[in-house]
Parts: sequence; structure tokens; C-alpha cells
Amino acid sequence: MKDKVSLQSVAILVAICLVISGALAVVNRFTAPVIEAAAAEREDASRRTVLPEAQSFEVLPNDQLPASIASAYRGVDGVGETVGYVFTAIGRGFDGEITVMAAILPDGLLAAVATIDVTSETKTLGGQTANASYTDQYIGQDAGLSGVDAISGATITSEAYESCVRDCFAAFDAVQGG
Repeated sequence: MKDKVSLQSVAILVAICLVISGALAVVNRFTAPVIEAAAAEREDASRRTVLPEAQSFEVLPNDQLPASIASAYRGVDGVGETVGYVFTAIGRGFDGEITVMAAILPDGLLAAVATIDVTSETKTLGGQTANASYTDQYIGQDAGLSGVDAISGATITSEAYESCVRDCFAAFDAVQGG
């Protein structure tokens, strides 16, 4: 009798798990495209923020770019002239992944950098890499990044951020054929 009750309980739990799994699959099927579209829209807005001179962006192949480069775009003006390149790099911070976007002008200088994601980092330390007081020091820099200072107490995240920017310069060199 006791075995029959245990078997019944297991069967009921299995049935509940199957129903819930099916429901989650259905919900995911409808929400995944919406989430992807929203993410693409946010990334496009970020590209326009770091390279506002661009009228549109063309996707660049990233098969020859550093592995940390998640996306690469060429920004063009209204007549199709290149106004800059936008690269998104993913690096390893103190407590998880960080995502950095850099806009590099055709002359090889940084137009801007943007912190896309540092949510895995401590807000009061590594999270400071999202502040303009940190990101503005990159503007106008070349690949040497001389004069870029780490955030005291957030050295690992600062170094990861700088490494992401260096990877963006490496991608720029690859795109330029260098």
C-alpha cells in the first residue's frame, strides 16, 4: 500500500513538472523574439550615442577579430562615407563579465566609450566604470591609452575595461587591414 502511494506521488510530481515545462516553453516562444528585438534596439541606441555622426551602421564580419569582440559596425554618413567604427567587447571583470562599446574614428582616435554592462560588479567600485568621470578619460585616446587611470579599489574591473578597449583597437586594426 505504501509503495502504491509513493509511486502515485512520483507520477503526480512528474506530470506537474511536464505541464510546467510545457507552459514555460510556450511562454519562451512568444517572449524570446520580443526580448531579442528590445536588446537589438538598445544596442542600436548605444551605437548612436557613441557615434552620433553616423546616419546608419553596417555590420562588419568578425571572423578575423579578437574573440572578445561581440559585434563590429562601420558607421556611415548620409553619402556613405565612413565616419567611424563601433565595436562591442566582452571581458572578465572582478565578479563576472563586463561589456564595453567603443567608437573609433577613421584616424584611429576614440570618439567615445560606453559601459554596456557591469551589473556583475560591485556598484560602488567596479560599477564606477559606467560613470562619465571614468569613461571620459578615454575620449581622444589612441591605441596607447596613455593617461588612462584605473579606479582605486576597482583595479581588476578597470583593467578589464581597458583590455576591452584595447581589443576594440585590435579589431579596428584588423578592419583597417593592419
